[in-house]
Amino acid sequence: MTSPAIELRRVRKSFGNTAVIRDVNLTILKGERHALIGPNGAGKSTLFNLISGYMKPTAGSILFNDEIVSGLPPYQINRRGLSRSFQVTNVFSKMSVWENIRCGLLWATGHRYAFWKNIDNLPEVRERTAQILEDINLISRRDVPAGLLAYAEQRILEIGITIAGGADVILLDEPTAGMSRA
Repeated sequence: MTSPAIELRRVRKSFGNTAVIRDVNLTILKGERHALIGPNGAGKSTLFNLISGYMKPTAGSILFNDEIVSGLPPYQINRRGLSRSFQVTNVFSKMSVWENIRCGLLWATGHRYAFWKNIDNLPEVRERTAQILEDINLISRRDVPAGLLAYAEQRILEIGITIAGGADVILLDEPTAGMSRA
């Protein structure tokens, strides 16, 4: 049997006396895809915030690849291979579409900024950036500043950045909100 990618054990989240998440048990195996469906205010984003470390659970345990991550800050969970998108677009608006994807790849591959390095001379980054842009159907918009994209295109770009980050698990919070096409 495949081991769980994400496992929640009796997870609770309360704000004062108000319990928002109540004893959630959830196991998602590696390679599986799941959707959380519910009305506004049901706690879907809160659950994503708990899993990705943006909130700490009131009780219970959250495991990622068999390691307890509940209570860890988001960057530590991200470095373990879990990435997420948010309901509000989060792109570098003054940078081009190409540069947004490339940033995600550079971070994921361990390249760091140095003014003497020409990052355009990294063929593996250049080729993977082009492939992701092709996969998300934004290759024709590669030189456009991200802030000038239509809202739906910004959402798609954000998903591309998340993919570029190379995570083992990706949480997409309302990935199609405001989109009429994908």
